[in-house]
Amino acid sequence: MRLHPVGFSHLGQVNADGIRYVWQLRDNAPYIESAAFRARAKIPTSDADSHISAYTTSVSGGCALTAAKVPCRFCRTGNTLRFSGHLSAKEIALQNVFMVLSDMEQIGQAAADNPREFAYMGQGEPGYSYPQLREAIRITNKAMSALGQKVHRHLLATCGVTEMIDAFMSDLENDYFNGTRVTFHYSLHAASDRGSVMPIENIYSYREVIQRLPRLYELTGEKSCVGVLLFKNYCNGSSTKSHCTDMKEIETIASELDPTVCRISLCEFNPCDSVGTNGEISPEEAAELTTMLEDKGFEVKLFASFGRQENTACGLLGGTMPDINTDDHILARYYRALSVIDAAAC
Repeated sequence: MRLHPVGFSHLGQVNADGIRYVWQLRDNAPYIESAAFRARAKIPTSDADSHISAYTTSVSGGCALTAAKVPCRFCRTGNTLRFSGHLSAKEIALQNVFMVLSDMEQIGQAAADNPREFAYMGQGEPGYSYPQLREAIRITNKAMSALGQKVHRHLLATCGVTEMIDAFMSDLENDYFNGTRVTFHYSLHAASDRGSVMPIENIYSYREVIQRLPRLYELTGEKSCVGVLLFKNYCNGSSTKSHCTDMKEIETIASELDPTVCRISLCEFNPCDSVGTNGEISPEEAAELTTMLEDKGFEVKLFASFGRQENTACGLLGGTMPDINTDDHILARYYRALSVIDAAAC
């Protein structure tokens, strides 16, 4: 196993948001990050959601979009780290198991027995790691069963790699995931001039993804989530052109989508100096955008960003040093996770 823990950092005051775990593929390689959150959403949505433990998992060191010279303009990982390679299925699953073991060891904490939700939204574009990711989901499920833990769902995200979406739909048709709930998240973020914000648009048009959403709904029985970051005069350091998620942009996005097959997640954006500048959309402005979408028939959730104090941006902390280094306790948990993963991978 190449992936090993380096340490961790708290997100928010007194661990209010969660914990960022720091990993490395080899000495002197860029850091890789995963995160365990203390609440599934900072803005409560329902009592049914409040007891679900949420985890964000990386699929690579850095992002393959950087190597392809099309990183998302706002992503800290894509713009500050070199691509150091895809993770194996076991290395992806290892992050999941390690984070769950960490929560299980919190004796007396409610998180010890929560259902687990794994979102593949850390470092990397899952669309380029799907062969490893589909196997990592299988390994994780077997590991959770061995640990007596319940999987709420896996959330598969992409910026728009259509070959991955087609492979995912084929797996759903053939019940590869054996009934496990695996849902789809499309990181759209913009429609007007999307290519200037997300250059992958010049390879995979967002309309190609939207055309696949009805079939995904048929296969999963659930509406796919379309993610939209809330930008306010966002400007990347290499460009003088700004982008806003204003009412006009939201109307453009809504006009392209069908509320019967997808829902929308609006999320605050944490800027950082290394990837550009951004204003802050007020709660009143966000509420107006939400209401407009709801009036058009969409299910909408408004998410507050985790780790705002640390300016985590998209892509977490972009490979920064952990606050607390690996100790014997972390290593013991790591070796236990390895043992569970090895047994589950058989």
